[in-house]
Amino acid sequence: MEKPKKPKKPAPPTRSRLSANALVETIDGPVEILTLVGKVMPVTTRFADGTIGFRMMINIREIAAEAALLKFQNQDGQSLVVGSEHVFVAADGSPITASAVVEGTELAAGWTYPEGYVVPDAPEYAEHLRGKTFTNTTRVVARADGGTGPVYGATVKETGSYFLTFGACSLAQIP
Repeated sequence: MEKPKKPKKPAPPTRSRLSANALVETIDGPVEILTLVGKVMPVTTRFADGTIGFRMMINIREIAAEAALLKFQNQDGQSLVVGSEHVFVAADGSPITASAVVEGTELAAGWTYPEGYVVPDAPEYAEHLRGKTFTNTTRVVARADGGTGPVYGATVKETGSYFLTFGACSLAQIP
């Protein structure tokens, strides 16, 4: 006789609202969120002591089949499309929804260097960054309507946050 299966616990609420092609920083490098649906993946995150490491992104799923989308461009020319209710981490550490982000908004960066760090003038660095002082924020330089489409979210163990290839830190849930 087969044992009855325990009902699955519902996934915890998430604050992520990523478009299908939004790139998440994983242990395997940048990966589109859509390709992670139904999987578990180590993602880059920041711990309470400020160090960077990996924690498991779980419950990766479609949140809504149709949602309002916004498109952002950062100071490095990278673009990102997210749902208007997606939650970033602002430069001051507070949560900020995508709908509140405007041109000039500074978001907490996915990686940082010591204050005053100058990017080496070396071929392994992007030409436009070489010799410049690194800033520990990601500045939004453009915002546009992204139309509508599906959005995806997840949970991140321990920290509740993760980094996007766009350079910004996002909240999955309140840690």
